[in-house]
Amino acid sequence: MDSLFGAVLTQLPEREKELMIAWLRVNGPVVKECTSKNWKDFPDCIRIFSKPSPDLAKELLDWSIEPILCGQFSKEEKEEYKSAGVSFLWDKPFQKIHTLPLHPEPEKKLTWIVCTKNQILDQNIFRVLKTLGYFVFTESNPEFLLKRLLVGPCHFLVLDWDRVDTKLLVPNLEKIKREKPFLSIGIKDFNRENLYRDLKMGISGISEVLIDGKDFWKVFLDSFPLTEEQVTEKHWKESVKSVSKLTFTFQEKRIPVSMKLTEVTILSADQTYQSTKDHTDLFRWFVS
Repeated sequence: MDSLFGAVLTQLPEREKELMIAWLRVNGPVVKECTSKNWKDFPDCIRIFSKPSPDLAKELLDWSIEPILCGQFSKEEKEEYKSAGVSFLWDKPFQKIHTLPLHPEPEKKLTWIVCTKNQILDQNIFRVLKTLGYFVFTESNPEFLLKRLLVGPCHFLVLDWDRVDTKLLVPNLEKIKREKPFLSIGIKDFNRENLYRDLKMGISGISEVLIDGKDFWKVFLDSFPLTEEQVTEKHWKESVKSVSKLTFTFQEKRIPVSMKLTEVTILSADQTYQSTKDHTDLFRWFVS
């Protein structure tokens, strides 16, 4: 299975960097420490850069090498890397190195089509969905979007209604949706002057859900995994087992004064969808 990323851009202290490299290696990938000048000499491996820059990230992306930021970066640095097109950031404490995902989730038989006409936003949504195991297509041309919907499967369509020609798209999408039903998430600036006009033209008939652009990432990331509607979200799986163990009594809660063998019941809970959470956490820096 392909790795999620082909390069790690990090400003970590040496010991934490060594721990990260060890984690990568124990999980299989070949890892090489590189510089911005010699990285092309190390093909077919995950490259580690200790002196990263947005320009380096952009160069890697131009070569179709997906970088991940690893460690703590300032708000200003994050914005620069976002502008360069970086999607992945892992900034958890290094005691949680085991939560750094290396591969996409298992493949899911659901297809998404994304059309925001914003190249970086398109690519970020694309990477989220590919990371979670979905089939994804991005279309910046509305004409190609319509052809894609006609010839291929589509379970979900993501549209930025503020960047497309509503008057052109709505009638065509209405016709296609009657023949080949799909669900749609619409991105819309609720403060724009033309909101009422676009609603009247039928965008809510195409997109069952409209999300204000400033809230999109929080709503989108918190919607995975896709599950049936539940009144109360439960993300813990409980298990019960009986064990024999030594139990003690203490004097003043410090000094053991007696013990016995006892049958006890242990109730434990493991978080379900942990893999999905670890994967979506890579994109939480989009929520701002």
